[in-house]
Amino acid sequence: MITRIVIGITGGIAAYKIPHLIRLLRKQGAAVKVVLTHHAQPLVGSETLRTLSDNPVYHDSETVYDMDHIRLAQWGELLLIAPATANTIAKVAHGIGDNLLTTLALAFKPSQVMIAPAMNTAMWENSATQENIAVLRRRGYQVLPVGSGELACGDDGAGRMLEPEEIVKAAGGGRILSGRRLLISSGPTEEPIDPVRVITNRSSGRMGAALAQAALAMGAEVIVVSGPATAPLPAGATVIPVRTAAEMEVALSERFSDVDVCIMAAAVSDYRPEKVASEKIRRSGETLSIRLVMNDDILAGLGTKKGASQLLVGFSLESDGDSARAREKMNRKKCDLMVFNRVDQALGTATTTVTVLHRNGTQFTMENTDKAEVARALLERIAELLGTAHE
Repeated sequence: MITRIVIGITGGIAAYKIPHLIRLLRKQGAAVKVVLTHHAQPLVGSETLRTLSDNPVYHDSETVYDMDHIRLAQWGELLLIAPATANTIAKVAHGIGDNLLTTLALAFKPSQVMIAPAMNTAMWENSATQENIAVLRRRGYQVLPVGSGELACGDDGAGRMLEPEEIVKAAGGGRILSGRRLLISSGPTEEPIDPVRVITNRSSGRMGAALAQAALAMGAEVIVVSGPATAPLPAGATVIPVRTAAEMEVALSERFSDVDVCIMAAAVSDYRPEKVASEKIRRSGETLSIRLVMNDDILAGLGTKKGASQLLVGFSLESDGDSARAREKMNRKKCDLMVFNRVDQALGTATTTVTVLHRNGTQFTMENTDKAEVARALLERIAELLGTAHE
C-alpha cells in the first residue's frame, strides 16, 4: 500500500472531483500533499484541499522551485497527476519543467508517476496526444485509461477521467496486472443468412468492456476481439473488430500465444447457416427452412493450445441455476476459471449474478452486482493465480 501521495491537479474541469479523491485516499490511510497548477486554481479551492489533505497546498505563486520539487519528490512515494490535461501530458512526455508540477514530474522516477488523463474526445484521439501517451508508457510511466460517456463540453465519447474510486484502486497498489498481456473476447457474433439478415444474440458487450476497463486500470496491456457490441470499449485497449464466429476464432488464435491470460467473455454463435444467400431472400411461401451447421468451439480449441504459464477463463451462460454443466465445461475445455451465469441475469443487463468456478473445486458467487465490480473481482482472482497480487 502506497502511503505518501503527491497529487498534481491541472486545469481540467474534472479537478472538482479531486477533493473526493483525497478523502478516499485518506480513508485508505494515505498521507496526501497537493500541487496546483495556475490553471487549476480557479477550479478547486486551495483551502478545501488544505483542509482535506491536512497539509499545505503548493503552487507556483508561493514556492521556490529548486527546493519544493526536491522536497516533495523525496517525501512522496507516488506522484498522481489528476486530472492530467493534454498540455501537461505533452510537457511531461518531452521533459518540459516550466511550472512546479512539471518540474516535480522530472524529480520522480517514471515508475513513481501515475497519470489520469482528462480531456475532450477530439483532443484525446489526436495523434499528438496518443504519441505522447505512448512515449510515457514506453518510459515506464503509469498512464491510466480514460472513461467514455458524456463530457463537460457536451460531447459524448472517450476522454473522461476515471472516477475517484477507480483511481484509488490503482494508486493504492491496485496495479496488480502490470506487465501482463490480456486477450478478451467481447460482444455477440453475427452469422449472415443473406446480405441483410443475420443470426445473433442479445449480448451488449458490457461484460467485455468492463473487463477491459478494469484490466487497464490494473496495469495490463489489453487486446479486445469484439463482435458488433453496443457497449463502448475503453480507449486504452487495442480493439480487433470481427463479426462472425470464424473471424473471432482466427483473431483470437493469432494472438493467443503472446498473452498471459485469455478471457472468453463473448457470446459466440454456436451455429451458422450452411449456405449464405448472395441476394436478399424474398418472401415466397408460408415457411422457410435454413439448415444450420455448428461453428468450431473456440474456447475448447484455445484450451488445447494453452501453455503451462497461461490462464484461460471461460463464460458459461445457462438457462437454469445448476452450475454442474459449467464445471464440466471448465474441465473439458481445460479452463482455469469458468464464470457461470444465467440467461435472464446476464444478456443486455447492467448488473449480473455470477458464480466463478475454479479447477481446484472452490467457487465464489456475486449476486445482482454491477458488471464493473464483477470484472474487478474476477481480475483480482486472476492476478492471484498469476502470482502478481502481492508483488
